[in-house]
Amino acid sequence: MYERYHVPKNEMPPMGEPFSKSSVIRDARCMNCGRCKDACIFSVHERSAADPRVMADPKSYLCKNCLRCVEDCPQRALSVELSRSYLELGGGLWTPQRVVTIWNEAWTGKVPVFGAGYRGKFSGTGYDSMWTDMSEIVRPTRDGIHGREFISTSVDLGKRVDYLEFDASGRLITKMPSFVEIPIPMILDLTRLDLTAQAKTGLMQAAKALGTMFIAPAEGYLPNGRNGSMVPLFSAGNTASRYDLSNPKMVEMEYSPDWASDLKALKERFGGIPVAVRIQAKSGIERLAVELASSEADVIHILYDEQSQESDGRLAKDSLMAVNRALANVSLRERVSIIAGGGLAAAEHVPKSLLCGADAVTMERALKVALGCHACAVCDKDRCTVDQNGITSDWSKWRAVNLVGAWRDQLLEIMGAMGVREVRRLRGEIGRAIFYEEIEKDAFANIKGGV
Repeated sequence: MYERYHVPKNEMPPMGEPFSKSSVIRDARCMNCGRCKDACIFSVHERSAADPRVMADPKSYLCKNCLRCVEDCPQRALSVELSRSYLELGGGLWTPQRVVTIWNEAWTGKVPVFGAGYRGKFSGTGYDSMWTDMSEIVRPTRDGIHGREFISTSVDLGKRVDYLEFDASGRLITKMPSFVEIPIPMILDLTRLDLTAQAKTGLMQAAKALGTMFIAPAEGYLPNGRNGSMVPLFSAGNTASRYDLSNPKMVEMEYSPDWASDLKALKERFGGIPVAVRIQAKSGIERLAVELASSEADVIHILYDEQSQESDGRLAKDSLMAVNRALANVSLRERVSIIAGGGLAAAEHVPKSLLCGADAVTMERALKVALGCHACAVCDKDRCTVDQNGITSDWSKWRAVNLVGAWRDQLLEIMGAMGVREVRRLRGEIGRAIFYEEIEKDAFANIKGGV
């Protein structure tokens, strides 16, 4: 258990000059009176070190958009606008606001504060069309991150049993399945991340510090990654690898037409630990999930793209609910755990994934963004301003720890506001969510249009 309630964090500023969301512009009307320097408490405006008679260029990255300097300037020589570099960040689900939020969370590990002057948009696609039930937020003793009462974020991955059987002498005869417990419902998945060796080493160290696991290829990986937190990923037909895996807590395999033989081989090799089957989300995922749950598979790891969609365009939100419903309809939901990965661009996407049916999630692109990635729609390394070669393992570790810590704190806030004391209870509880499509239909279904 973490110290009282929080993940231990360590502020880790960005490499180089911090990114500037706003651009503070001083035009030719400035008469260097220094009123802006007196007005700004964030040190955006300072005298030039070379010539104290003139004002230096504004340090835009320190600006908090209070506009006090703009109001106090007697010449109206100052203006503040969104910087062009900010507007060019991200793409699709990964909005500029989300990219900058992840950077700040990775820097400080603190919960971001929004809402001042925000007038919408209050809904979007996928997880952004969901709201969580905050009925307990009015309670004076609401817990959240304040720790008055314990809120568990631990999850179990593996099979479960519906009931226990005992013989006449009272001896347990039910075969207990294997499972692994992690203190947060978040796993680091490095398999689809294009990062340097130092960056990956830091993420491995972050997983160990957080008490969770990271997924990496079983072969050809960094030897110093074998710290007991690794979940080795076996490619199809390659289960006989002799690679030293240091007693993993769980193993994972790629889905293929021969998945049954690969699963059997891994069960024989790693008897006693859960085996996960990794599958790309596509049309018919419900049928495949039922087939896997009926087998010896302990965990199903469903991969979505970074826009939170299946390969045929169905949203992860709808896909997860369909899988959860299909398993429940044939009484197999407790026979398998579900991990969802891909398209988690904000902290609130974690509890929303759980509400839709996942037991846990994997963090992928958010980790790369925490290390300075701009989340461009099309990655162009030649144009990227981030020097990946300058990343050290310690910097990478703490940026990831801070990000996950901030997301866990926000998970605690949401659970506290919902009156939920255990994250396991969120799984599939769609009754605790509000869907934009449903309330829109309820609000406007009876309104008839004109002619």
